[in-house]
Amino acid sequence: MQDFDFEQFFQAETGLKLKKDVALSDYSSFKIGGLARYFIEVTSTDQLIKAVSAVSSRRFPFYLIGGGYNLLFDDIGFNGLIIRNKALAINFHPEQGLLEIDSGSDLQQVVRFAISKGLKGLEFLAGIPGTVGGAIYGNAGAFGQSIGEKVSEVLIFSRDRRLITLKQSELGFGYRFSNLKKDHQVVLKVFLAVEPGDKSEIERQVKDYLEQRERKHPPRSVACAGSYFKNPVLPDGQKVAAGLLLEKSGARGMQVGGAAVFHGHCNFIINLGGATARDVKELAHRLQEMVHQNFGLWLEEEVIFVPADASML
Repeated sequence: MQDFDFEQFFQAETGLKLKKDVALSDYSSFKIGGLARYFIEVTSTDQLIKAVSAVSSRRFPFYLIGGGYNLLFDDIGFNGLIIRNKALAINFHPEQGLLEIDSGSDLQQVVRFAISKGLKGLEFLAGIPGTVGGAIYGNAGAFGQSIGEKVSEVLIFSRDRRLITLKQSELGFGYRFSNLKKDHQVVLKVFLAVEPGDKSEIERQVKDYLEQRERKHPPRSVACAGSYFKNPVLPDGQKVAAGLLLEKSGARGMQVGGAAVFHGHCNFIINLGGATARDVKELAHRLQEMVHQNFGLWLEEEVIFVPADASML
């Protein structure tokens, strides 16, 4: 299909206009990535459905992103359509004790909403960057809790272009995992369980979590994609901190090109300026080999690499 034909087809099908040759580094917390052949930002779940329907019907490669965290884009860009989800809406259903959240909503927007309504249960999400859809996709969490535990149900747009509601038990939540990650289903809305709480206590807990994160994590001004590796789980079920294994293996101070291990926490790879995806991947591989040599464990990447020929089809 020629470029001109696809643009015309997409606009006719959706009423939405595509951008061409968009720098993905501008939409990545890593500040890395080449040009996306096509790019669109959707601002509602209806627009998201239309965009995904259009590309799916023509088997045109696409990739859905939220805040651009936890991702490493290819240096040569993306050869299909990048859909950026900015569907933002949060509603509280008090009779059910549920927050209904559009998947493009920022996690911190959700935390602030919960505080404003005096609703507890989501404090651990404070400071985690990204969107609700992305958090569900990878079962994001911190401080011993994960978002999957709070899910009642999720509305998805399936690969065969149907609206389907999935209960928590159908989502296969695990450590930094859900079945959505495996099946590439598109999350439209998320329903999270909350309960009334003391507003001042909720604010205190959020403040405490934010302070803990600030002590360990790179500041928002530093280009990185969050924790790079998952914490490995030993055969006996015990979870080990990847950062500790890396530190004991001598990772602190390592650098490849513009990519370096963050001085304050070894499980963060940062872009010092001008880093390429190749630099990051090479540094990550060296770190994996060091830990394997020292501890016999192979660290699994939490950050998702998006190659130029990837697709969610």
